[in-house]
Amino acid sequence: MRTPHGALLLLFILACLRGAYSGGGRSRFTSIISFGDSYADTGNLVMWADPVLPGLPLKNLPYGETFFGHPTGRATDGRLVLDFIAEALGLPSVPPYLAKGSNFSAGVNFAVVGAPALNLTYLQGLNLTVNPPINSSLHDQLAWFQKLKPSLCKGQGTDCFESSLFVMGEFGGNDYISFLLSNRTVEQARPYVPQIVDSISRGVERLVQHGAKYIVVADIFPIGCLPGALTKLANPNKVEYDRHGCLKRVNRLARYHNSLLRQQIMMLRYKYPHTKIIVVEYYKPFLAFLDMPEHFGLNSSTTLLTCCGAGGPPYNYDFNAGCGLPSVTACANPYQALQWDGFHLTESAYRTVANGWLHGPYADPPIMHVAF
Repeated sequence: MRTPHGALLLLFILACLRGAYSGGGRSRFTSIISFGDSYADTGNLVMWADPVLPGLPLKNLPYGETFFGHPTGRATDGRLVLDFIAEALGLPSVPPYLAKGSNFSAGVNFAVVGAPALNLTYLQGLNLTVNPPINSSLHDQLAWFQKLKPSLCKGQGTDCFESSLFVMGEFGGNDYISFLLSNRTVEQARPYVPQIVDSISRGVERLVQHGAKYIVVADIFPIGCLPGALTKLANPNKVEYDRHGCLKRVNRLARYHNSLLRQQIMMLRYKYPHTKIIVVEYYKPFLAFLDMPEHFGLNSSTTLLTCCGAGGPPYNYDFNAGCGLPSVTACANPYQALQWDGFHLTESAYRTVANGWLHGPYADPPIMHVAF
């Protein structure tokens, strides 16, 4: 029987009130290997940038201001969900793959800001604008992993990844955003959902075939609640918006993706019973933030406003004045904000999402139930 959303929300709040990330003792995991997009990138894009992408705003303050005090390549004001997971498992922050001279003995992060599930050439062949236009897709990241695998394993054989936690995603959000920002409708994007989900499913299966025993697979956010999407797709018809002010049609697309993804994971679990595949959610905790922002220390009047942006209400988002550009400043209290730069959340929000993955209810099973 399906657990009511209200009951899940109560469990989520109780988990957050516990406050502690560590489960005590020593985790079974000695490394984290991550794939994904801007919700997981700990620095790959900024290391890729010059001279390919000069003047990248992500390299400037106020990115990174909350925790690190300087930009790190993370698309937020501080830490990501991945950082909190590493902390909870007693591991160091997962270093980006492109960081020269890094020690990958405790993990490596292949995630890149803007990475789609489908290949760049394929998306461009559909006349979509892909930003940034680089080969960083799921397929590309898996190729980097395969190239690095011999140095990660160093003769350990088939047991190489027995104590590694693989984190897959999220993936798919950038594919749909490419459709929507290329002036395609939700109806035009919808037929590609099975293909995008299949790409993710095949990626998970490749990891299993490489010896992964523990894989976390993330769903996608309610894209119709992000200020960038709300600004681009603004509609005078109020019927298009839900009670939170999010675009219903866009969020139906995200829910369709998440539903198909869960079905694919169920099939993979059946096919590979000796691999633990953990499904984690971004979508439902995001709705929890909108339902009861004050319970998470968020300002209820700014849940759809960009903290680091320009233009003022209703979304404080301007495509020509993005975070990191001169004269664009962040809000005074980012720890009370949900939305950071129009497409990403704040460290405060990511901390709470991480707690939902680690302890439940937004992970099946919770990561900490597997780790110890």
